[in-house]
Amino acid sequence: MDEATGKSIHNGEPVVIKFARLGRTSFRSIRDNRDYLKGRQCGWLYMSRIASLKEFAFMTALYKRGFPTPTPYEGNRHAICMSLVKAYPLVNVKGLTNPETVYHMLIEQIIKFAEHGLVHGDFNEFNLMCADDETITVIDFP
Repeated sequence: MDEATGKSIHNGEPVVIKFARLGRTSFRSIRDNRDYLKGRQCGWLYMSRIASLKEFAFMTALYKRGFPTPTPYEGNRHAICMSLVKAYPLVNVKGLTNPETVYHMLIEQIIKFAEHGLVHGDFNEFNLMCADDETITVIDFP
């Protein structure tokens, strides 16, 4: 809800709420491998909150710079509210009409990340959404 206008931020469109649950299976390794947790003793819910807020900030910055991401609406505690992407995970796509074009779009995204000094640490077929028109949306920002 936009506090200034009192209107819905997403205009009645379906949204996705992503809940972070860090540490569910490998609590110690997550604490050791996340740069923002080094040296801290904290629980999984606090770690999930920090990860979620960082992901929301990252997605918002990318979205504002024209990267193909879901529209980030709000981040709170260990949840992120974003637009629903009307697409399929690339891992589930059995065939493409223009695989060469899609390949070039993916390479262009990697280059665009690099030009902004970024590396998407999990750029794979599980974190790329492919729409019916074969446009790609990047999700899940570690």
